[in-house]
Amino acid sequence: MNEQMNKNLEMFKHLKESKWPNVGDKVKFKGADGFFYPHFTNVIQFAKDNLKVGEIYTVRKCEVYSSWCAVWLDEIEGDNLFHLPMFEWPLKEETNE
Repeated sequence: MNEQMNKNLEMFKHLKESKWPNVGDKVKFKGADGFFYPHFTNVIQFAKDNLKVGEIYTVRKCEVYSSWCAVWLDEIEGDNLFHLPMFEWPLKEETNE
């Protein structure tokens, strides 16, 4: 019985892996230069004014739409969203080697 359960768990392991950030995931701000779809100039300007390039932020909420993904950050109060392509995600694990 345990062997079958282990096989089932392994088979569905990929369901845990998301191609979108989960709540609590860390993202690193790359900048808000360039073109983002949709081209909401208020979102782009808010990112430029309130986020620091290279800083790591925590995903509070993530919503995937038909052609883009919006993220909200724990560190930013209010309901201001950002474009996922503004961030490095997933972050590469840093080692001390």
